[in-house]
Amino acid sequence: MRAVPGWAVVSAILAPIFLLGGLVLSPARQSASYSSTRDTISALAGLGATDRWIMVVAFTGMGICFTLTGIGLRPAYPAGRFALIFGGIVSMTAVFFPQPIQGASLVHGLMAGAGFIALAVWPAFAFRTEPTAPWSLRPTASILATTIMIGLMFWFATELFNRGDQIGITERFLAAAEAIWPLVVVLNARALKPALAQQLVSDEPS
Repeated sequence: MRAVPGWAVVSAILAPIFLLGGLVLSPARQSASYSSTRDTISALAGLGATDRWIMVVAFTGMGICFTLTGIGLRPAYPAGRFALIFGGIVSMTAVFFPQPIQGASLVHGLMAGAGFIALAVWPAFAFRTEPTAPWSLRPTASILATTIMIGLMFWFATELFNRGDQIGITERFLAAAEAIWPLVVVLNARALKPALAQQLVSDEPS
């Protein structure tokens, strides 16, 4: 039996698909005033958006997928899996506290921020030091992945707080990186021979 179940592979594949689908379909339904380069992803699910249900479905589906992936990624260290699950849950919940037509929602901002942080740092808490660990769960790859995503997050935050004209594109780079890395880890861990993968699971601290 493989340490990463098939349903976790499916959820890891679907997460970026939900994100891409929402980012392609929803902007096409907005007025010409919406800019994918300048405006946030959250605005697509805000109360003033046209057909906001598209991004509600996308965010909800992606959050569920992150949660399932975290549950199924058994070769990863438990703290990292918890961070991934937490990121999925708060990202999914944030959509139910949408941005108002005017102004901003503090609750939405806090939840979205917590989701971005959790999804950026989970690899740094998930790595394994065993020689049988897949390359994507070794310290170098895990810390490098987190460093890149934190860098993207600071770029996005800088644009957001300075009200720059690249808020949307920086947020999309960050969201894409956070959606793709779990898939990379799952596919890499899934490729391990069952005996080696099971050894990692058996070595988890109780």
